[in-house]
This record gives sequence, structure tokens and C-alpha cells, in this order.
Amino acid sequence: MNNQILIVLSISMLLASCDRQAVDQEEKQVSKPELVQYVKLEKVSEASSSQAIDVLGVVTSKTQSTPAFKTGGVIEKTYVEEGDRVKKGQLLATLIMTEIDAGVAQAEEGFAKANRDLDRAKSLYADSVATLEQVQNAETGVTIASKNLDIARFNQKHSEVRAPISGRVVKQLLHQGEVAGPGLPVYAILGVSKTDWKVTANLVDRDWAKIKTGDPVSLVLDAYPGEKFKGKVSDKAVIATDASGSLEVEFSFVTPPPALAAGMVCRVETTPGQKASLMTIPIEAIVKSNGSVATIFTIENGKAKKMEVEILQLLGDRVAIAGHPEDMSEVVTIGAMFLEDGDSVVVSK
Repeated sequence: MNNQILIVLSISMLLASCDRQAVDQEEKQVSKPELVQYVKLEKVSEASSSQAIDVLGVVTSKTQSTPAFKTGGVIEKTYVEEGDRVKKGQLLATLIMTEIDAGVAQAEEGFAKANRDLDRAKSLYADSVATLEQVQNAETGVTIASKNLDIARFNQKHSEVRAPISGRVVKQLLHQGEVAGPGLPVYAILGVSKTDWKVTANLVDRDWAKIKTGDPVSLVLDAYPGEKFKGKVSDKAVIATDASGSLEVEFSFVTPPPALAAGMVCRVETTPGQKASLMTIPIEAIVKSNGSVATIFTIENGKAKKMEVEILQLLGDRVAIAGHPEDMSEVVTIGAMFLEDGDSVVVSK
């Protein structure tokens, strides 16, 4: 009896196992449907751009000078003060001339003595008392004394300070009674005529390369709200100003404002004449971005292809990107946020 029960149970288990294998085989034969994403494409286009440059600069003067005495000495008198206007060649300060005049007198006496020594040597040489070498040495002495006299007179002539440019005294550095060393500035003079003013600004290398000398600009000053003054690019630096790599550009006024002062802040607005052809994509095509690199998707053989592109600039509802990939004529816009690289896609019309 027990043996019959065991046989029945074995047969039941065998039949159940066969049924399970048949079901598994049927499930394997039924393929799972592949997930398909529906997307919309938009064409990549080209646009000509001359990106405007907007940068802050500082008003300075083209002509600046710090006149000084050629020789050292005690200042006898100063003739102008801070804030005074001066003309080119105007006398600004003089030294006490006692020591300098004494030096000139000493040089004159030395020159006279050298001439007497030469005359005496020549007379003695004619009488065969002095040698030719002695005459030649006396002639050299005259030459040296003459040069010393020239130096003394030159220093005497330049023992005063005259204005090398026309402008305004912005700083008096030395005063009457003080000792001035050779080359030590007495005044700081700034050119203040309408043609003296300029604006300097630092540009990044990309913007520096876009502009050229002579390009027109608009100059905006807070002191004159609502007004824009015409200007132009007058000079471009050929060496970076600091470790940041920025390059200085100089702008001049074509129509200067009524009055200016050094240190005023000026906004420079310019649109470079050189236009560049840029590849642009819709801003909706960007899945993610760090500000300089963006992730987008294109379609290749019915599959989503992930790409990274460099962002150049924003152009309204489009984005200019670097390069011209040959295999990128269209980009995914609607549906791009839900794609993974390699996903199957269906393009919606």
C-alpha cells in the first residue's frame, strides 16, 4: 500500500515539473517589448554674430610728467602750487645757485690755466727746453678743462625746473628750502586738454582679438546720465597686464564731454566689425550644463547619441556652440530630458 502511494506521488511531481518547464519555455519564447522614447528634433543652424563688448574702464590722461632738477641742491623758490595750470616751458622752481655758480667759476679758471700752460709749453718747446710730449700733455689738459667747463655750464643751465608739457599741477612733491636730489621729481603735471583724455580697459583675450584699432565705440559716463559719447579704439596692448591674462586696450574720445577728471569710471560699449559664423542650437536642446560645456542628444540609426559641446554665447532663445560636427545636423529638443545614451527613439512630426 505504501509503495503504491509513493509511486503516485512521484508521478504527480514529474507531471508538475514538466508543466513548469513548458511554461518557462513559453515565457522565453515571448520577447519583452523594447522601451521606445518619442522625441522631437530641430535643425542646427548657422548665424553671423558680432558679439557686443561691454566693459568698464578708467579715464586717464595721455600726457603726464614729473619734472625734476638735473643737479642736486637746495630749492630757492617754487613758482606754482597744486591745482595751478601751467604752459609748456614755464618756470616752475629754481635752486640756490651759490654752489653751482662756484663750480662754473672754478671750471672757467681751470680752463684759463690750461690755456696758459699750453702757451708756456709751446714756447719752451720752440726753445728746445720742453719736449713734444709735454706740449701734447698740455693740449690734452686744455681739452679736459674745456669739457669740464661745458659740464659746469650745462648743470648751471639746468638748475631750474620748467614745465615739459601744458597741463595742471596735480601734486607738489618738494617745496622751498628742501634739498632736491638729481632726478627727484618736484611736481606731477597732468595734461587736461580735451585731446589729452583717454579710457583704458582690460579685456579678455577673446574680446581683445575681436576688435581692431580704429573701431568705433560708445563711451558712457555716470557724470553725464543718458548721454553716449563717440570714441574709437586707439591702441591695443601686446603683452598681458597681469597673471589673469587680460590685455589693456586704449580708447580715445571722438566727441569729448564738456569736462573730465582722471579716475572717472567709464563704460565702453562696442560691436566689433569682424563678424563670425557660429553654429547655434535651441536652448531647449541642452540637458545639463556647467556654464561652459553642455550635454545634448542627437539621433543616429534610430538611437539616442549623447554629445558634449562647448558653449560660446547665448543668442536669445538659441545657444552658439564651438565647432562644426559633421554628424550633427539636428538635435533633440522635446524629450531630451528623459533620454539615456543608446535609447531607441521615434521622431514625432
